[in-house]
Amino acid sequence: EPGNYEHLYEKEREKNAIEKYFPGSKIDVADNLPDTIQPPFKTCIKITGTLNCIFIARIVPIKNLLFLLQALQQVKENIYLTIIGPVENETYWAECKTSIQKLPKNIMVNYEGAVENIQLQKILQQQHLYILPTTGENFGHSIFEAMLAGRPVLISNQTPWLNLQKANAGWDLPLDERKRFTSVIKEMALYNQEQFDALAKGAWAYANNFIGNPQLNLPYQQLFA
Repeated sequence: EPGNYEHLYEKEREKNAIEKYFPGSKIDVADNLPDTIQPPFKTCIKITGTLNCIFIARIVPIKNLLFLLQALQQVKENIYLTIIGPVENETYWAECKTSIQKLPKNIMVNYEGAVENIQLQKILQQQHLYILPTTGENFGHSIFEAMLAGRPVLISNQTPWLNLQKANAGWDLPLDERKRFTSVIKEMALYNQEQFDALAKGAWAYANNFIGNPQLNLPYQQLFA
């Protein structure tokens, strides 16, 4: 069933539409302000050798799901990957399904389709790691929502969310180093409860600090100045 997932990609569609009808225009996109109501930190059970991962995005090449599936090929630990988001490119999704079928038995994948926004926080809090090896994001609402829910993220360095390791909130890695994505997944799978909780709290604190940052409204100030 289609879900209310518009907030994750509406700005991207708006920009594409403007470029189509007004080619050559200089376009400044001010993202929707993220949800600033942060839930209290909540952990989940973390068993050494097992990792619950989640991918939340439209199923299109730019979001790079196939890259993630290929990175999982060499992982020996038990991985449970939940995929959430509408299929907008059937050909690409067919490639992803073929890759899923080739995964070893220790990698279990569940495609949920699009889900309602109201369910997102609860789903995120059941996961250990949010993954999005995107080829480019202006903001990345689902990335922020994962950290808002207190979950570390493993993303590309093609978003505004950088220096995550230093903040103990996750990883932002170059896409030409797919083995590093695999290594992080393996590393986190071997985390115990204490190690997971420390990283999850780091992600929660990172989002909390962002909410309190007075520069949050800067794109709007620049746009209407």
